[in-house]
Amino acid sequence: MSARRYKKQKISNSESDVKAPTAPRTCYIAKLPLELLAEILLCTKSPADILALTRCSKFFCRTLLHEANQYIWRYARQNCLRGGLPEPCPRFTESSFAAFVFDAGPCEICDKKVNFYSSFGLRVRLCANCRAAIHNIRLQFNTGPNTGAVYLYSDWSRALQEYLDVSQKPDILEGYIDATLLKKECPDKDVHGAPEQMCVALHAWRKEYVEAQNVMKDVNTKFSRELAAREGLTFWDMMNTPTYSLLMKLKNASLEEIQYLDYKTREAAIAAELVKVVESRSRRAHEAGYATCRRAVEKHYSRLRALKRETPLPSLSSFRELPTIRQIQQSVGQSVKEVDTNLQSQPIQTLVHSELAKFHLEAKNNLAAILGFQDWKTPSSKKLHPSDRLTAKFQCRTCHRVEAKYKDFGSLDYDGAIMHSCSVTLDKSVPQRPFKAARFEKDTKAITAVSSLLEACDISEDEKGSHELLSAIGPRVLCLSCDAQIILEPLDVIGHSHRHESMSLAILPQDEASKIIGDHPLSHGLAVRLTSKGKISLEMRKLKVYLCRHCMQVKPKIMSIPTTGRAAEALAGNTPSTSTSAAITKTSISVNTDDSAPTTDITSKAVADTAIRKVHSPAAKPSRKPATYIFDGLRSHLKELHKIDSVRDEDFICTQELQWPKK
Repeated sequence: MSARRYKKQKISNSESDVKAPTAPRTCYIAKLPLELLAEILLCTKSPADILALTRCSKFFCRTLLHEANQYIWRYARQNCLRGGLPEPCPRFTESSFAAFVFDAGPCEICDKKVNFYSSFGLRVRLCANCRAAIHNIRLQFNTGPNTGAVYLYSDWSRALQEYLDVSQKPDILEGYIDATLLKKECPDKDVHGAPEQMCVALHAWRKEYVEAQNVMKDVNTKFSRELAAREGLTFWDMMNTPTYSLLMKLKNASLEEIQYLDYKTREAAIAAELVKVVESRSRRAHEAGYATCRRAVEKHYSRLRALKRETPLPSLSSFRELPTIRQIQQSVGQSVKEVDTNLQSQPIQTLVHSELAKFHLEAKNNLAAILGFQDWKTPSSKKLHPSDRLTAKFQCRTCHRVEAKYKDFGSLDYDGAIMHSCSVTLDKSVPQRPFKAARFEKDTKAITAVSSLLEACDISEDEKGSHELLSAIGPRVLCLSCDAQIILEPLDVIGHSHRHESMSLAILPQDEASKIIGDHPLSHGLAVRLTSKGKISLEMRKLKVYLCRHCMQVKPKIMSIPTTGRAAEALAGNTPSTSTSAAITKTSISVNTDDSAPTTDITSKAVADTAIRKVHSPAAKPSRKPATYIFDGLRSHLKELHKIDSVRDEDFICTQELQWPKK
């Protein structure tokens, strides 16, 4: 098949897929003879009705604007409401005069829709508020509302520009002044071509017409109230239905009273619309009550967090899913104070406490299953639940983010998991959802590193108080996977482990760790505070008081130790005693956290490490004064030279005590 034939076939297929447009509905009034159409229009009460029909289609426009049919417009104008309209000036046709009088437009000041000109001579529309404001301004300048000439700013600017242009030509200046004075003295002319007498008559007619409309509006409103009471309806519900509100609007505009027959002919449509109005109000009331209850529950949740009565608390979305809380949220029709009183009552607090206990039990068991402890049970009260241990570390599968509290660790414990809310992922907002264990996965790197650390410290992971025992060790953990001698706090191993594919570490004696750290101890949480948002953090980052520990705490060059000769004899002569060797073996264990690496003898490796430490100094002294950076410069230095993307407390030194504002 040729490309041209394929293109034709493709076009034909696409055209066949397009639905054919529906035929326009038949306009039966357009099929009437002109005599009958004229009789109908002669019964109207205003040229505005004929003007509306003229603008419906080209057919009515050609028919009604024809010169032979101008008598229809003339009769409607002469028999218009409130005594008829004045005669138009010769520059107006009957149709253009109807548009001039009845067309609506925006207010000159606030753009609000206005039905009539406020000044037919100036062709200016002003709403009631703007007209009152202008009236007050005139009174403030001690001028009456009917004194002094009023001009449009555009007309005044144009006239002033004309005078300035003519004043430069003395030969025509006198003629221009005479023509302007003649125009001013002629009362039948206006700058817009409308006679002044006609504009005055139109202003009087408009005033009378608006007053008559207000009177008729009051009459129809009174009838509507009586009708609503008679039919057992709510007045404002009936007024808000599209059918009755349109009837009211049309009757007020034509200065006609609403009759009971007008309602009966539209009763079925009004009743159907009233049902929708009542249902809509009921839905709005239910939604407002539901929102009130939700605000009360959120207030109670904040109170529990502040008083720490139920610790740990799940996230707010999970708290709302508790059976008792969900039932209270559905109890619409109560005020915030009533709902808050119920939440603080003793029976409700007891129910919520038991439901929270059930929630924690299910959440811990589900998270323990992720860690590999399926259906874990123990009769001992001294054993920690797998989800409460130091090795219980999780990451969110959805957003892979942690809250600010866990930013330094890079993973979540049990408390962090049940409080976690995915706020943003891939720059897209995520709605808050209740806790679900399936959204989490175990943090393998952190778990492996913590397990190795606990084993090196001879602390059982399921032992109660293991957290306090590990924290008491102090900054003595040496990362063997870093290029420099980086000393860590025991719990900093959790966040530091994400930096390496497989992390090796060692526990040093206190004096050895102190020699490496030097005169600048680790600052816990300083990196998180410096990288947070805020003006104070920005000012602290601009201070040039930061040093790089990776440059200062470089590893010593390890020399090979011969097994014979003087070096061996010196090593044999410096062999520590049995008690010392035991102590070193206890405190200087080097452990590889990579499960795939071959297992080595811990005691022999500890002795070898001790021998190397005796031959060489623990840290090589830098040959020159270390460079000082601002914090952002330090981050660039660490990323470029040491390939470290995320700065942590163990990566830098702050040579000055930063003055943070007191909370």
